[in-house]
Amino acid sequence: MKSTQIWDVDRLVAAKILTDLGIKASRDKIEAVARHAATHREDSAYWAAKRVQTANLERLAEQLRSDYREHQSVWYDGFRAAEACIATTTADEALQMASTPPQSIAGIIRSRIRLSKAENRQNSSPT
Repeated sequence: MKSTQIWDVDRLVAAKILTDLGIKASRDKIEAVARHAATHREDSAYWAAKRVQTANLERLAEQLRSDYREHQSVWYDGFRAAEACIATTTADEALQMASTPPQSIAGIIRSRIRLSKAENRQNSSPT
């Protein structure tokens, strides 16, 4: 089983939940709740991806049933290729969640510094 990646948004949700419950939000408690939030977020995304995949396959089937015109073989080849592509795309591929390595704290800080500098440059430039 793949390990769940905890994102900053999961930590923010965890801190808010703990605060709303009146529980002191220590680092350990935030990480424990964030782990559950991350698992829930990923499960929800996978569920949504599977629903979209099923709905797309149903739309293709409906299109095939409702279109009584005669088509050239190249049309059917393309239709079968589209159907195979949808049917064989995994949730990981559709969501592109498993392919991203976790970002280090230093990487997050560097990214935020760059973003802040860019915002400062944009705000200080005359318009």
